[in-house]
Amino acid sequence: MDRKKLLKFKEMEAIAKKATHDALMPYPASAVQSTDLGLATQVLDDEGIFELYMTGKRPSDSKVITRTRVDRRTGHATVEVFLDKPS
Repeated sequence: MDRKKLLKFKEMEAIAKKATHDALMPYPASAVQSTDLGLATQVLDDEGIFELYMTGKRPSDSKVITRTRVDRRTGHATVEVFLDKPS
């Protein structure tokens, strides 16, 4: 894999932020019930994974809200949303 052509973390982060924001637009702000949000990131050879989560008192109480995957070659992002569908 040619590393010169792969997106860097900051580039993927910007793509993931916009894609996540767009994916959450249909949901009411109240769907995210916590002001304590966290971001977990993982950079693999071919993609970056960004998970937005609501923190809990214990790590086991945390709830993942979204998982965004960014292809490091193309910049294509896919977002999974783990909230109840808006009515």
